[in-house]
Amino acid sequence: MFRSVIDMSDAGDAGPNFDNQLLTRSLAAYSIHYLSGVDPWGVAGSITDGGDDNGVDAIYYHEPERKMYIVQSKWIHSGSGEPPHGDMLKFVAGLKDLFNMRFERFNSKVQAKRELIERVLTDPLTTYNAVVVYTGMQSLAGPAQTDLDDLQAEMNDASELLAITVLNQSALHNSLTAKLAGEPINVDFTLRSWGKVDEPHLAFYGQIEAATIAGWWDKFGDRLFEKNLRSLLGDTDVNTEMRQTLQDSPTNFWYFNNGITIIANKVTKTIVGGSSSDFGTFHCENISVVNGAQTVSTIGRHIAKAKTSNASVQIRIISLEKAEGELGVSITKTNNRQNRIDNRDFVTLDPEQSRLRGELGVEGVTYHVIRSEGAVKGESSFDLVEATTSLACASGRPSLFVQLKREISKLWEDLNRAPYKELFNANVNSFYVWRVVQTQRMIDRMILPQMQTMSSSGRDLSIGIHGNRLISSVVFAGLPLKAFGDPTFDFQSNVTEGKIHDSVCHTCSKLKIAVDNQYPNAIIPTLFKNLKKCSSIYAEITS
Repeated sequence: MFRSVIDMSDAGDAGPNFDNQLLTRSLAAYSIHYLSGVDPWGVAGSITDGGDDNGVDAIYYHEPERKMYIVQSKWIHSGSGEPPHGDMLKFVAGLKDLFNMRFERFNSKVQAKRELIERVLTDPLTTYNAVVVYTGMQSLAGPAQTDLDDLQAEMNDASELLAITVLNQSALHNSLTAKLAGEPINVDFTLRSWGKVDEPHLAFYGQIEAATIAGWWDKFGDRLFEKNLRSLLGDTDVNTEMRQTLQDSPTNFWYFNNGITIIANKVTKTIVGGSSSDFGTFHCENISVVNGAQTVSTIGRHIAKAKTSNASVQIRIISLEKAEGELGVSITKTNNRQNRIDNRDFVTLDPEQSRLRGELGVEGVTYHVIRSEGAVKGESSFDLVEATTSLACASGRPSLFVQLKREISKLWEDLNRAPYKELFNANVNSFYVWRVVQTQRMIDRMILPQMQTMSSSGRDLSIGIHGNRLISSVVFAGLPLKAFGDPTFDFQSNVTEGKIHDSVCHTCSKLKIAVDNQYPNAIIPTLFKNLKKCSSIYAEITS
């Protein structure tokens, strides 16, 4: 699969060492191919194995999932045992160096991916999968597993950023046989309050127990979604809300969820339940979930932890038995063409936003509250994201500017209470909002150049990138914010580029010292999502 597509130009002459490197690299590429579904050509360029690889044998960013796969692979020729503990320690150290952008500790193959890695690491919606793949039969030894678990706990302190996947010989064999066999997925299940559509294509619909869906997930996993156009999205806001509903009010799940759509080569209703529509049992052959993958995976993962649930979900099952042409493909495409509704879309309902938009319009400033392709930020225009970011940084409250790094949409979650009401309320006028936005823009332009001037260290640059909201908050704390809402305040004279530049320089220096003093070994991207740690750093800098 990979012999002809993986770069082996640095592996030396043919022989045992060359063969071992080819096997190791192929194994790393296969693990990404298996987990992401990307074809071999697509993952071939992921290989970073070689001298000075810092324990990292492959790095691949899967754009549809917004997920980065980071792999250590080991071909164990005997087929027994597991990777040495020292290799695991090296991999964990390499992961930390990568997250802290210490590129000087990696080889040229990783350096070549630097621009991509920096971009991905600054995306708050990116998740990571650290993969250990090897051809030994044994599970990872206790100390090695503990090291990985400790890293995962540190990374996931604020949100679920890092997954750990271990693929040993047994898991690899199962992955190969499942793909090669291409066995159809056949299921039997019960529906409550079911109905039927006869024409033009046979279909059934009704309520299915969440526990049944969890059983499918446990048995078949991602194979359920082979014909789905979307990959699993991980810990998104919507998936988090689904999980919360399953936990806190499972009986409401049916009301809150859009449901699942399945296509099957054949659907048969059994005689159980008779003609009553109260409940019926069904047998389906060669099913595929074409819409609702996030629902299925969230149910499966939650119930696997909770062990039980009395939730149910709406389901449609469409039979392709007598269909002509590409009906299955058409169903899949059209069921995946909905536009996502975000928390920010509901902000347009808040009268305070209408007031601000109107006040700013009078002053010749355009405020884009509604998401739109035509919303352009410029010298006299800005949008809701900019306003929220600027107000949160100007608030001086770590809970607000840390939430910007975790997930900004949480600040718009409930329009009737904090944190939203702390930012947008009747006491916040248009002058204040526009001035903090203008100030925030100046601060943002200056942070990275200043960190680059101070040091070329990847870690220091990472502090500037990920600590940007904390830096902004400290700079705002030194400005006459109370006057920003006064129409008569001479903003241009009092908030100049020079003053902001000096404040940014001073703050960057103090931030670097505070981080080195308090958390010298911290993983930087995670550090600035931790409220307790950021509060401590903020207190030291502003004291």
